[in-house]
Amino acid sequence: MNMTFTIIAIAVVIVLGLSGYALYLFLQLRAREVERKLQQEQLEKELAERRVNYRESVRVICSALLADQVSLTEASIRISMLVSQLELTELEKPHYQVFFQLTEATSHIPILEEWNKLSKQEKLRYDLEREKLEESFSEFIKDAAQKLLDGSITAEGRALKEDGSRTEKQEPLFYSVGKE
Repeated sequence: MNMTFTIIAIAVVIVLGLSGYALYLFLQLRAREVERKLQQEQLEKELAERRVNYRESVRVICSALLADQVSLTEASIRISMLVSQLELTELEKPHYQVFFQLTEATSHIPILEEWNKLSKQEKLRYDLEREKLEESFSEFIKDAAQKLLDGSITAEGRALKEDGSRTEKQEPLFYSVGKE
């Protein structure tokens, strides 16, 4: 009997030990899940703030573009880069298309260090080509920049009516210009 009692006592101690360890692991898992959830919320908050900053940067660039403080090509490249970091809705995407079009049309023109390596004649040729492309896109890009700047296009890509309410569908800012 004494042997049976000892075996039962050892079994109870083992079961209690395993139960304690299982509880410890459960609490560890729960703490990690809470921490992961907090990290996910923090990441989402940071991403939301970043999107707000990107959209504000687009507005600043549009303002500079309309004030002729930056070239159409430079503004288009910068806006395209910022917008590509945003998660645009399908309604929103067409309103930025013209910036992507000019960026694509001028993508072969060297920039930064590669530009500095060019001869004066090559720079002049590229400048003339860029100016011609900018001229063909000018009206469309300035119109798009003005609409983005003045709020006539909302974050959802819909235009505002005169009374401030939203329209159901907005004509996209996609224009067929440049290469055909």
